Parts: sequence; structure tokens; C-alpha cells
Amino acid sequence: MAFCRHLTASRLRHILSCLFLTWTIFMPAMLGAHAVLIESQPPHGAALRHPPATITLRFNAALERVITQVYLMDRKQHEMPLELLDDPHANQVIARLPKLEPGVYTIRYKVLARDGHVTEGTIRFTVLRL
Repeated sequence: MAFCRHLTASRLRHILSCLFLTWTIFMPAMLGAHAVLIESQPPHGAALRHPPATITLRFNAALERVITQVYLMDRKQHEMPLELLDDPHANQVIARLPKLEPGVYTIRYKVLARDGHVTEGTIRFTVLRL
């Protein structure tokens, strides 16, 4: 009760302004939190001496496996779906790659975060000719 007596209109406006400012800064990030790719193996733009057997995609948020899709596009622009492997990490996807010849490859992915947002992207890498 003592607090209420000392709460003037200007203090109340100041408190409400601070609360509103805090809300406008933090709420959009929480409401629009898409799963963002934070790491891939091989990394985007990598030039590899040996072809990888798998691709690993790690995100900043937990994923729903329901619509997770990963595709490989080869140098002839042929796209093929990749087999997803079991992974205990909720924020990670591992896909098996076929035997890759030297050339440039693109991985295309589509994942659904547990917050309901779909994230799509690509990763490009090169298998070098030795």
C-alpha cells in the first residue's frame, strides 16, 4: 500500500514505458523464432579432398521430424531426396549421402521447428578432383 501512495503519474508512465520497451525488444524474437542453421558438416562453401558420407545440419531450435526434407543436387542439376538417419539431438539432422564424384553439389533442406515455423535453405560444397 505504501508503494501505491508514492506512485505518481510520471513514475507510472516511466514504468509502463520501460515495460513496453522491454516487450517490443524481446517479444518479436520469441514470437518469430525460426529454426536457424548454425552449423553444417560439411560447411557451406567447403572444398573437400574426400567426399563426405553424410551431411549434418545443426539448428538453434528443436525440430519436428514430420516434414524434414533434405535433397542433394548434383553438378547436372539432378535432385534426389536423401535418407535421414536417426539422431538423438532434437536440433540436428543427419542425412546419408551417396558416393560422390568430384564436382559441385548443393544440399537443399526444409525443416519444421517445434514452434511451427518452416525454414528452408541451401548449402553448397565441392568435392575436389585429386
